[in-house]
Amino acid sequence: MDRRRLKYRVSGLLAVMAIALSACTGATATPGLTYGTVFAGPTASAVAPSSGPAADTSSPTSGAVAESSGGPVGAPATGIAIYLSEWSVGLPTSIVAGQINFAITNIGTMPHELVVFRSTLSPSAYPVDAKGDIIEDGPGITLVSKVSPIAPGVTQKQVVDLTQPGTYMFVCNLPGHFKAGMFRVVTVTPTSAQQAYIPAALSEWHIAAPTTIKAGSVILEAGNFGTIQHELLVFKSDLAPSQYPVDANGNIVEAGPGISLVSDGDNIDPGATQTRTVDLTQPGTYLFVCNIPGHFKAGMYSAITVTP
Repeated sequence: MDRRRLKYRVSGLLAVMAIALSACTGATATPGLTYGTVFAGPTASAVAPSSGPAADTSSPTSGAVAESSGGPVGAPATGIAIYLSEWSVGLPTSIVAGQINFAITNIGTMPHELVVFRSTLSPSAYPVDAKGDIIEDGPGITLVSKVSPIAPGVTQKQVVDLTQPGTYMFVCNLPGHFKAGMFRVVTVTPTSAQQAYIPAALSEWHIAAPTTIKAGSVILEAGNFGTIQHELLVFKSDLAPSQYPVDANGNIVEAGPGISLVSDGDNIDPGATQTRTVDLTQPGTYLFVCNIPGHFKAGMYSAITVTP
């Protein structure tokens, strides 16, 4: 069967981690990334809308391949990015213990806050008032950090003390938000448990990922923040993206000269994530790209340098 047709099949292997919306039906879920993420795009709200407009099925902008420009939005130089939207908190579910630098970005359409608790209680067992909001000084939980409400499109930096391993909950406790499912349970592990995870955020027409990665076998997790399907391919090549071999429609010829396909995967639905192990043990230049017809031509790629 033709490979491109096969890739359009709905895959049962997609790791759908989107948080359920218990209070607002019709909303577009933010991908539930297991590890950290970075985000790039002209505006945050254009990528992860809080309401559910019809999916954009139009073709991407035509024209010559343009080199990607601009850096991650809302991503700290060192640390972890967090994304707030209706009604989800996007950040890793496993974090190595330490004083963690967070960049908290509101990609929703209304103000959100971020409160961090440490507790052995499950979220359903947290002490709440008559309206279902968490009693922040209630029994069985410890308030670790609180960030005031953040306006849509704004990023706020916060260092949080996660030096004590255990179970934490990151939550928006504005009235009704916790009840709507806007929280994330995070396990903080000892420093000896650190592993190499590489996040990538996909949207129309961007791929946001670390631009420099240390060589090794890594776990790559891609989250689709867009409104249509995307995929993530990894090539190794000394060619500039504009020199990649393409067909008459501007799509990369995946077995073409001068490039080597390192990793491929199934299409990723909006709001879903996909995780796989990728061999990046050989230093050099790689390209993370969506090669669904028209997407590479629209500029949906990111060049990555793998260092020794």
